[in-house]
Amino acid sequence: MHGPEFYDHNIKAINKSDATIIVEKGKEYRTIDLNVCAENFKRNYSSANGSCVGDRNINNKYFFFQTSGIGTMISFKRLYVFNFFGNRLFHGTRTQRFLQLQKVLTDLGFTTYDMT
Repeated sequence: MHGPEFYDHNIKAINKSDATIIVEKGKEYRTIDLNVCAENFKRNYSSANGSCVGDRNINNKYFFFQTSGIGTMISFKRLYVFNFFGNRLFHGTRTQRFLQLQKVLTDLGFTTYDMT
């Protein structure tokens, strides 16, 4: 089930100690708990290895996380994001930012299912 859509510039924090991603868009706020996403993905796809947290599509530039109840999508819409003020976690082209988030997930020990 598809839930709220956030953009990569809505990511406010990535807490490596508890494997969570904090996203905020206006008054909408969500914590993506990657451990819970992995449990949900495993429950929905019994053949999953237990570290997969959702889907990704590099052609359409999105990650879809299997958050509880309703999934959460993070899309990469802007062509280029600058980081003049140091307030962006990811910067560069859409593809560069997509790959930066994928690396963070991999570094935390999680995977995503490739939908491309």
